[in-house]
Amino acid sequence: MIGGKVLDASALAALARRRHSALVWFDIAPALGLTLYVPSLALTEVRAVRPDAAPLLADLLTHPSVIVGELDAATAAHVDQLLTDADVFDALAGHVVYTARHRGWPALSADPGRLHRVDRTLDVEQV
Repeated sequence: MIGGKVLDASALAALARRRHSALVWFDIAPALGLTLYVPSLALTEVRAVRPDAAPLLADLLTHPSVIVGELDAATAAHVDQLLTDADVFDALAGHVVYTARHRGWPALSADPGRLHRVDRTLDVEQV
């Protein structure tokens, strides 16, 4: 796979709501060779607010282009520094921004403002 997108919770929520623009990414990712990186915090957030989306999210985890990223201790330290520098606290947004920067990939979001609070220059594609 040559590149990818880092999804936030709003992108997953758009998928759970069956928004066409979100569904398209999951349909075309394998053909384009894209990896869709889903932070585990995004899954947790959507599951908490939309428990009815659990079956769809479970299917998502078996999608051939999806990888789920955990927030390990080393990454958490980088995310904490990023959030301190931005003077905000949003662990999920920080994890998405850090991962997108680290991998050199754009983020995929239905709510780019949340990510831009952490990094105004982040490349975000809206679903």
